Amino acid sequence: MKEIKLIGLSVMAAVLLAACGGGSGGGSTSAVTPADASSGPLSKYVGVWNQGCQNHEIFTTTISATSGGTALSVSQKMEYYENANCTGAIVATGTYASPFLVAQHVRTEANASVKMLTGETVASSVDVVNATASGGAINFVGSAVSSSVVNGKTVWKFVFKDATLTQTIEVSSGSRQGAFMLRNGELFTIQAIGSSSTAFAVESRYVRA
Repeated sequence: MKEIKLIGLSVMAAVLLAACGGGSGGGSTSAVTPADASSGPLSKYVGVWNQGCQNHEIFTTTISATSGGTALSVSQKMEYYENANCTGAIVATGTYASPFLVAQHVRTEANASVKMLTGETVASSVDVVNATASGGAINFVGSAVSSSVVNGKTVWKFVFKDATLTQTIEVSSGSRQGAFMLRNGELFTIQAIGSSSTAFAVESRYVRA
C-alpha cells in the first residue's frame, strides 16, 4: 500500500506533492495567469507544473497568484492512465473541492546558498513562504477506481491492465515555513538547512506542464 501524507508545504514536496523523480508526462493543460495583474514576489511561480509520469500517475499542480502576487493558491489534479507509461485512456481522476494549499510571502533571500538534488551548491534568489494546508479531502472518479474505509481511513484502489495500486491519501491541516526557487525555468521547493536563514536544500523539482 502506498500512503501519501500531505502536511503544510510538504504537500508541494510530496506530490507537489506525492510524485518523485523526472520523466515525461501525458495529457494537456493550458497556461494559468495570476488572479490579479501584479508584479509581486511570488507571481513568477504562477503556472501549471508536474514531475512527469510515475507508474500510471501524473499529478498536475496549478499555482495562481493572489494579494498582488504576495501570496499563492495551489490546486492539484491527479490523473491515472491505462498504461504504466501514462499513455492510453485516463481511467481515474482525483480533484480537491478547493485549493489545498496557500502560501504567503515572508521574505526574499537574494543570494541564498542552495544545495541541489545533484549535490552541487548554487547561489540563487529564493522566496521564503509560510504555507498552510487546507485539510480538504480529495475525491476520485473513473472506471478504474473504487474505495473502502479501513481503520477509519479511505483507501483508494486503482485496477489497471498490468497492476493494482492501493493508496491511502491523508491530507492534514497545518502550517510550515519553506521556500520556492526558479532555476533554468524549473520550480524547486526547498527547505532551510538547520536554523540557517541563507542556506537551503532542494526537496523537489518540477517542470512546466
